[in-house]
Amino acid sequence: MELLEKFKGLIYEISSKELNQDQKDLAIRILEKFEDKDLEYVFQFIAQRIKTGFRFDSAPESNSQTIALLEKDNNLSFVLDENKTKENTLLIGENYDALKNLLLIERERESWWAS
Repeated sequence: MELLEKFKGLIYEISSKELNQDQKDLAIRILEKFEDKDLEYVFQFIAQRIKTGFRFDSAPESNSQTIALLEKDNNLSFVLDENKTKENTLLIGENYDALKNLLLIERERESWWAS
């Protein structure tokens, strides 16, 4: 249990700007589900998600009846490998409007397949 307490302490030390209290509690509950031999891997997984920004906070809902029109900026775009097909897109920065648009596109795709 020493290792669990160490990782709990490290989670509590994370700035509230990085991880709010509810998220810290959730991370600790996740750690508590694992045996000591797996704790380091689980903690590294959680810590990596925090570093890369994969967090889920409440987003401001300005108007749920509208969507933002996004335009691709080719000057800021890049391709790592021309031979790979585009499977996933990582949105960096202020992406709330982009995520709302992706949700709309996904709902349209699901309704198209259902009909």
